[in-house]
This record gives sequence, C-alpha cells and structure tokens, in this order.
Amino acid sequence: MSYEVIARRWRPMGFETVVGQRHVTDTLRNAIAADRMAHALLFAGPRGVGKTTTARIVAKALNCVSGPTSAPCGACSTCEEIAAGRSMDCIEVDAASNTQVEKTRELLETVQYAPTRGRHKVYIIDEAHMLSTSSFNALLKTLEEPPPRVLFILATTEPHRIPTTIHSRCQRYDFRLLGAAEIGGRLQEIAAAEGVTADEGAITILAQAGCGSLRDAESLLDQAIACLGHRLEAAAVAELLGLVRADVLAEAAAAVLARDAAAALRLVDGLARHGHDLRQFALELATHLRDVAILKLCAEPGTLLEGARVDMTVSRRQAEQATVSELEAMIKGLQQAEVEMRRATQPRLVLEMALIRLAEIRRLPTVQGILDQLATLENRLGGGQASAPRPSVLPLFDRQTPPRPAPGPPPAIPAGAKVAETTPPSARSLAAPPAPLVDLAGKWETAVGRLKGRKRLASVLAEVRLASREGDRLVLEVPNGNAFVRDTLEDPETRQLLGETASSIFGGRLRVEYRFVPGEPAPASPAVADAVRGEVRFQDHPLVQEALSLFGGTIVRETAS
Repeated sequence: MSYEVIARRWRPMGFETVVGQRHVTDTLRNAIAADRMAHALLFAGPRGVGKTTTARIVAKALNCVSGPTSAPCGACSTCEEIAAGRSMDCIEVDAASNTQVEKTRELLETVQYAPTRGRHKVYIIDEAHMLSTSSFNALLKTLEEPPPRVLFILATTEPHRIPTTIHSRCQRYDFRLLGAAEIGGRLQEIAAAEGVTADEGAITILAQAGCGSLRDAESLLDQAIACLGHRLEAAAVAELLGLVRADVLAEAAAAVLARDAAAALRLVDGLARHGHDLRQFALELATHLRDVAILKLCAEPGTLLEGARVDMTVSRRQAEQATVSELEAMIKGLQQAEVEMRRATQPRLVLEMALIRLAEIRRLPTVQGILDQLATLENRLGGGQASAPRPSVLPLFDRQTPPRPAPGPPPAIPAGAKVAETTPPSARSLAAPPAPLVDLAGKWETAVGRLKGRKRLASVLAEVRLASREGDRLVLEVPNGNAFVRDTLEDPETRQLLGETASSIFGGRLRVEYRFVPGEPAPASPAVADAVRGEVRFQDHPLVQEALSLFGGTIVRETAS
C-alpha cells in the first residue's frame, strides 16, 4: 500500500480531537444536540487549522448511525465513508478548480434529491472565495430557500472575498492560528505514537516552523522522521529546516554588541559560503535580539521566551551590554534590511550594510544625551559664558562660533617703539558708521528690479524699504505684516533668493532680516473715491488694473454688490 502521510493519518475524527478551536467545536456540538443546526455555515481562517476537518466531523455527526449526535462513533459505515471521502451524502467540492457557473449549476441540480443513506446531504465547498460571480449568483437562491435536510459548509481562507449576499445567509465561524504550545503538544503525541524519540528543542523548532498551522507542522515532522530517523535532536532538525545554529546567532549578536563589524561580516561570509538563506538569518537574529530585550525588561520572562534557541545564560549576559533603546533600533534595522533584501539583486550587500549600521548604533549619542548637552549650553549662554567650551556632539556651533584663546597678559613694549593700533578688524567694522543709505537705496532698487519676474514676490517687495546694512546683515523694513506678506517673505526659498540677489549686488555674503512695522492707512485716492461713488467702472479701477497686470488675470464676470 502507498504511504499515508502523518497529516492525513492523524486527522481528527471527532470534535474532541480538534486542536485549539474549542470556541467553534463547542458551539457546533451544542447546536447538534439542540437540533438548531443552520442550513449554511461559513468556516473562515488560515490554512491548516481544521476547517475542512471540522466540516467532515459535522457531516459525520449528522449522519452517524447513532446520531444525530455530537460524538459520532467513527466506526459505522457512514462515518467511514465520510472520512474516506466517498460518501454519496457528503459532497466535497474544490472551488479553486470548479469556478465555472456550469459546474455550480450541475451541483445544485442534485440538491433537490433526498439523501441516499444518511439523514442529511452535506455540501462542503473548499476555498469558496474562488467561485466566480456567476457561480455565487447561482448559489444565492439555493442558500436563501434550501431544500430540507441539506447543509452547505463554505470553507475559505479569504472571507473578505465572499459576497455580502452570500455572507449574510451563513453562520460564520472563525478559526484561529494555533499557538506553539498547542502544536507542540500534538506533535509530541504523534511522535510518541509513531515510536519516535524527539527532544523538547526539536518539537519546539517544528512547532514554531509551522507558523500556527498544525498541518504544516505535521508535514515538517513527517519530513524530519524521513530524513533523521526515529531520533530527532534540535540541532539536526534546525539544520534540516535551514535555520541558523544557535551558537552562530549568539556570536552574531555578541559581535554587534561589541561594535565588531568585522566579525559580523565574517559570519555573513561563512553563512553565504554554506548556502544559508541570509533573509532567514536576519529574521532569526532579530528574534534573538528580541529575546535579549525581553530579558532586559523582565526578570522572570516565563512563557515569553518559550521558543528561545540561544542559551538563557548567554542571552542574559548580552542583555547587560545594551540598553533597551539600542536593542529596539537594532531590531528595526534588521527588519528593514529583511524587507529590502526581498527585492534586492544583492541581498548580501544589504545585510552587510545593515550589520555595519547596527555595530555603529552604540557609538551614536542618544537623544537624551543631546538634549542634556543643549540644556547645559543654554544655561552657559544665559549666564554670560558664551566662550565656554562647546560639546563635541554639536559641531554646528563650533563652526559658527570658533573658540577663542584665553586672554593672557599683554606683552611688554620696548622703549621708543610706536604703539600700533590693536583694535581687531571685526571691532573696527562694528564701530565704523554704516554706509550712506542713499547708496544702499540705489542698490536695493537694483535688487528689486532683478526680481520683477516673480510677480508675487515683486508685489510684496514694492512695499518693503531698506532700513540698514549692519555687517553681514541686510535689514528690511516691512510696513505691512499681514499673513500673505509674512508667508511670502519667510518662505525658505524666498529668503535664499533674496540673500543671493543682495549678495551679488551689495558685495559679500549677506543675510536678509525683516523688521515688521505697522503700516499707516493711506488716504483714499480720487480714483478710489470715484469708484466708491460709482463713477468709475470696476475694470477701470487702478487697483484692479494693477492686480490684472501683476497676476496676468482677466475679468470673467462682474456682479453688483
């Protein structure tokens, strides 16, 4: 006989053996016992968690010789036929390969016929979301007014793709992913029944590799037995599944925490030479750093480290070498690298650069440290100690205000020597009177003339007056400080443009500063007075003409106010 895999041979035969879905099985058992079973059920949930298996158990519970019962015997001919998939009263349909509406209509033609041997005719439609729109429309009328003794069970991994009209006519049951402990317990039972000796580490690795799917974990157990025989050890199972050894993970984390990027790169080279999946390595290293962070936060982690592969003593020692913020940044960096590696042509390069960044994280100053140094600097400046040494992490301040040497005693002046002027140039420039405003005003008009092409800015500069030039500062006086003027002048691009234009005309590098002053209301011109009296047409008003010229607009329509 052909070999039957573990996932099929150990399929649950009753509600009590379904793992991790008590909220579903208890409801179904009560409904059967109270004779309140709905005519249409929707089983939604991830793959490999028991949707189709539960549907078969429902069919057996309704058609068992001793039923309807919430505990089918599993030994009668009806139960055996349903379990084997050859019952005439339990029809299983794979919607993924029968999407055409003709197939659905052929199926629905048999609904009118009474059950052959059992009490109910059960239709199990697997992957129901794959049905076409026409197939759903054909099924809709039957679900709305089903014949007696007919039950439809729709199983799907994507319930959002089921039309609302179908969804509203079914009782929905949501199946959940299983925990590693639940899967591990079931795997341990199967291994013991199969005569396989498996240590706790091997079972944990298989349970975690199942990612919440019991069927996937059972398939991996079957593969491990076929490869390793009837004795399963954690190291051998990890190597079989392509996982990185625990000691390599610990060594990689130690290299990052010790700021040894070279050691981390050598580890990556070794993994690449042996054909390991580098994306998997990034994920596992992030998981190990998560375990280290848990140990940093929790003195007694309990079940939080249930699947940890690295020795707890090693992880605790590494937890003492880093802060929580550093570990968080490292984990985020590895996660981002793993995402980039999916679409990168050279994933190894992405991982290597990520490990280099991780090794440098601990060299960077923390945000709190920068804030503390800023506060210290602010206190010194407020106390008149502007010449105090600057923090090393703020090079910007060092470039703007270079430290000056401490003043010392003046040198002795020999007899008969002339005393030269010792006033520094910067002091002389500050003490010198500003340039005549007549010359500055002419240059300012030249600067404004260059910017006439920018109509919005030119309209604002028409009201701006040059106040003074003070060293490398060009002070502009703005008589109107409304929101439009402020937004225009304080725009970063406008500031840069004004500074470059002024620097090219005035000479030297200048910074433009604004001095907003309240504007005086101008007396109404005769043209405005005439417009108020209605003696001048709207389009002939000088302000309207100026606005049209400034913005290049046209009058579309006049409305009387």
